[in-house]
Amino acid sequence: MRAYAVRSFGEAPAIHDLPIPSANGAFLIRVKCAGVNPIDYKLVERLTAASTYPFVLGADFAGVVERVPVGELDFHIGDRIFGMARSHGAYAEYTAVAPGVKTEPLAHIPSGVTDEQAAALPIPAITALRSLDLLALISGQRVVVMGATGGVGGYGVQMARARGAHVIATVRGDADEARRLGAEEVYDTKDGDVVSALHAAHPNGVDAVLDLVNGADAIRRDAEILKSGGSLVSTIYAADEKWFAERKITAHNLAGNSNPLSSPQGLIEVARMLAAGTITARNRSTVDLDGVGQVLEKLRNGGLGGKAVIRL
Repeated sequence: MRAYAVRSFGEAPAIHDLPIPSANGAFLIRVKCAGVNPIDYKLVERLTAASTYPFVLGADFAGVVERVPVGELDFHIGDRIFGMARSHGAYAEYTAVAPGVKTEPLAHIPSGVTDEQAAALPIPAITALRSLDLLALISGQRVVVMGATGGVGGYGVQMARARGAHVIATVRGDADEARRLGAEEVYDTKDGDVVSALHAAHPNGVDAVLDLVNGADAIRRDAEILKSGGSLVSTIYAADEKWFAERKITAHNLAGNSNPLSSPQGLIEVARMLAAGTITARNRSTVDLDGVGQVLEKLRNGGLGGKAVIRL
């Protein structure tokens, strides 16, 4: 099978011909589409000589069940499913997922949802949903989504609007897209210091911030725009929770592997939201496996915007 993988330590990712996974005791899945996420290239940067090779990139996928583990009753050969293939990887014509692994949930793709749409959902949509739960966002509150046109941010804006929140977006050169998603105020980093602009527009502070972009130093400035008793979520584990607590702000660091919504139930929930029109899958581009290197480079440099999907 063709796969985009790192074959040995020190090599760059490339397309290789690899054996189809044996899938002993696991589902064998023919991948139709794979979703591209920043964590995909970040994991490559963390590989060591002790890592397992070949390392196939990717996790999010939509596909068709080709083989079912003995005793499995929830899925059958030919079922359309989607989920996360963290162990084997998803940038491949086939992947394998063991049943019951908490970090590798699977769910059926609802009728009316395409493979491209399903592959674009798992990590970013579930991350956005959990972030809003941690922020305890309710109707009428004001929330700032920093990085509003990225994969997680785009879903976060839509979900926050669905909850009746007043959504304020920060972007980098993609203001029109943020407005299309439902943001009522948009601040472009290309126009200057967005934190100062937000503070001037909301001197009494906002209720919540979903920060998808700022590191450990820059994220402290979020305290300038949050009111006392406000809440903050960082999806890149950048928030010093104690530091924010001293300023009467509740901060949360959300890690993908510990997200309780990374589950079959979480997948079902975001798929239902998509089928109901509450959210739309923001597929900015669909490429074949030969184009994945270019897409990852754009994602690394912040020039992609939206969501990319690989069609196998």
